[in-house]
Amino acid sequence: MPRDLVYEANNVAFNEQNNCDGFKCKNYEVCDAVLHCQWYNMKGHYLCTNCDYDFGTWSNSDYNINRTGKGELGFADNIECPVCLEVKRGVTHPNCDHYICISCFKRCYYGDTSGRPEFPYPIEVMDEWENDRDNPRWDVEYPLIRPWEEALDNWDDNHDLQYEKEEHLRQCPLCRK
Repeated sequence: MPRDLVYEANNVAFNEQNNCDGFKCKNYEVCDAVLHCQWYNMKGHYLCTNCDYDFGTWSNSDYNINRTGKGELGFADNIECPVCLEVKRGVTHPNCDHYICISCFKRCYYGDTSGRPEFPYPIEVMDEWENDRDNPRWDVEYPLIRPWEEALDNWDDNHDLQYEKEEHLRQCPLCRK
């Protein structure tokens, strides 16, 4: 895929993690990912790692995995969602061309994220903490970090169990692909 300078110019976004202007993932409306400013030079495409893994085409012979997906999802306005029956902006399923509204898509593909504990301090603190978790100063200067981490671990465990139970939701409700 050749570099798309028009896409880059129209989809500039600030990448907080790398502190630079980057580009929105081609599936930004569902994943909210902003790519590093040098992403295209490194990867040769405009899909974040999660979208490439979840919706793209790839294989792993060690685990006998062969996934075929479209990668870049299609978006359209005024789609009647076959799940909630509302007319909204929609996105195509990764394995077919049927549309579902973006909010139902997020619920089906990412699970229910309500109740996820919010980090209690500015994002810069999280970056520093992740690089030096064993430092005892965290317990004194930022006493909410450890309870937040425990709450997040519990939320993640419950979310993962629910996500596994809802595998059928990631199939198209019309063609079951």
